[in-house]
Amino acid sequence: MAKKTFNPDSFDIDLKVSDVVERFPQLLENNYKKVSLNEELTKLNYEVVTPTYEDKKYSSINEYLKLDVDYIV
Repeated sequence: MAKKTFNPDSFDIDLKVSDVVERFPQLLENNYKKVSLNEELTKLNYEVVTPTYEDKKYSSINEYLKLDVDYIV
């Protein structure tokens, strides 16, 4: 039986900021013009991976809900 090669793409999970907010509703309380969303997510072992993400652009997390995030391993 042939060995399968490791494919990191087979572990990709599509996560959005909205998915993280469901698990951590306290994220709704921050003003993201004053607090970095990515820093808050990093504390929870996530990071924004959307290339167009601009830190501290919007105050409400609602503007960021569709951004892609990934687990920090």
